[in-house]
Amino acid sequence: MAEALRILLVEDSPVDIFFFRRAVNKAGIVAQTHIAADGVEAINYLTNRGQFSDAAAFGPAQVMFLDLKLPHVNGFEVLEWVRAHPEHATPPIVVLTSSDEPEDRDRAANLGASLFLTKPPSPDQLLEALRNLTRA
Repeated sequence: MAEALRILLVEDSPVDIFFFRRAVNKAGIVAQTHIAADGVEAINYLTNRGQFSDAAAFGPAQVMFLDLKLPHVNGFEVLEWVRAHPEHATPPIVVLTSSDEPEDRDRAANLGASLFLTKPPSPDQLLEALRNLTRA
C-alpha cells in the first residue's frame, strides 16, 4: 500500500475543509490531511509547537494548501514568515483561495508560492497540482 501523502491544509472554513477532503478522495489521493485553522496554527505546525508539538504525529508536510483570508495571521503573512525563516523546512505551498485577483496571484508568487488555485479545487486540479509538485 502506498504511503499517505502528508498535507497541511491551512483553512478556517469547515465547508471549504469538507470540499477539499471530498476532492482529495474523489481524486483517489491517499492523504493524511492536518488542518491549521489560521496562520498562527500553520506556523505552529511548521515549527512543531502548540497542538502540533508531537513531531512523530505531525511530521513534515509534503505539501501545504494555504488560504489567503485567515483570522489572526493571513496567508500572505504566513508566506512572509516562511520566507523570513529558511531554517524551517517548508513544503511546496499551493495558495488555495476564493480570490482570483491578479495582484494576489503576483504577490503570492513573489513570496514563494508554488501554485495558485481558486476554491473549490476540482479533483483534477488537485491531481495535476500534486503531480507538478512531486515532479519538481
